[in-house]
Amino acid sequence: MLYTTSDRRDPPTHLLGVLRTLWQWRKPIALTTLAGALLAIVISLLLPAYYTGFTSFVAISPEQVSIESTFGTGGNRTQFYGTGDDIDRLLSIAESNEVVHFIVDSFNLYRAYGIDSTTLKGPVKVAQKFQSFYDVERSPRDIIELSVEDRDPMRAAAMATAARRRIDALNLALIRATHSRNANGLAVEIQHSEQQLSELNERLSTLRRDSGVYNTEAQSEALSILSSQIDQQLAITEARLSAFRERGVRDSIDRLSINLLGLQRSRNSLDEQLVKYNGSVSQIENLEEERLQANEALTENRLRLKQYQTILSGDRRTLEVIEEAQVPLVKSSPIRWLIVSVATVVTFLCAVVGVLLLENGRRYDWASITR
Repeated sequence: MLYTTSDRRDPPTHLLGVLRTLWQWRKPIALTTLAGALLAIVISLLLPAYYTGFTSFVAISPEQVSIESTFGTGGNRTQFYGTGDDIDRLLSIAESNEVVHFIVDSFNLYRAYGIDSTTLKGPVKVAQKFQSFYDVERSPRDIIELSVEDRDPMRAAAMATAARRRIDALNLALIRATHSRNANGLAVEIQHSEQQLSELNERLSTLRRDSGVYNTEAQSEALSILSSQIDQQLAITEARLSAFRERGVRDSIDRLSINLLGLQRSRNSLDEQLVKYNGSVSQIENLEEERLQANEALTENRLRLKQYQTILSGDRRTLEVIEEAQVPLVKSSPIRWLIVSVATVVTFLCAVVGVLLLENGRRYDWASITR
């Protein structure tokens, strides 16, 4: 297919003008770009190298630090890893001033960053400086990643480890604070129960001493047997006495009469004991039942308190380490080739824009415009 001259499209005149201008200024543009690249190389070489200490961990469920999980008293299945709330709590602790101030004081970052600690804004400056090198993030897989940058690779790894341990300690302190309050409340309840049990023992001892009832079950059986025996002896004695009276045996009648009188007095005395026993036995049994329940509750509370004390004094943790902080062997910043590349491109673009503005400005008579 043949094209005529009229069908051909010439390039825009303004584009040709731009290309012509750039070609005319090619040497200054190249020299400016080269100078910018050389300056970027020098500056990037002067920048200090930073190393990143990195560690990662996952949250452990607070149920792992509970009595039910430790001593197996809970019937439900215990969750091992923490939920979203547990992860958010760890992140909040990691970003708190408590962790920042701990790292600043532990590693003397005033000296490391060259900040005067005696000035009013010194604590604020050192905290801001450290936070610019400190980062804590939650990965899509619910793993907490903690990183700290520093010029010293050993110090960077040490700060990452110290920050992680401090987060664990603060989180454990929050959980143990709840256990401590429960333990203190339980100790007060135990003290009250001991006083109540002591009062019950005193009342029961007084009632037993006044009533003469010390063992309700044994004494009830003994009194029943004794009552039956006396009744039997009374019946036998009365029958024999009646028989001897019919025969008129005077000596036997006198002896049996004396025996009968003794048995009747024993019967009266036993009846008095039975009346006293029956009047006190219900109170004694109620007090014994109350004391038994109080003693069982006190024993259970003492066991619960001992379990709390074991949890509070034991070696616990609230996070599981996935990756320990190792001393980095390769620097993380600055990325010198990237700095030089970006600086070179920016210098070239600035030179091009400057040339175009300069050439475009020559078209105007600025003297006449400013009149």
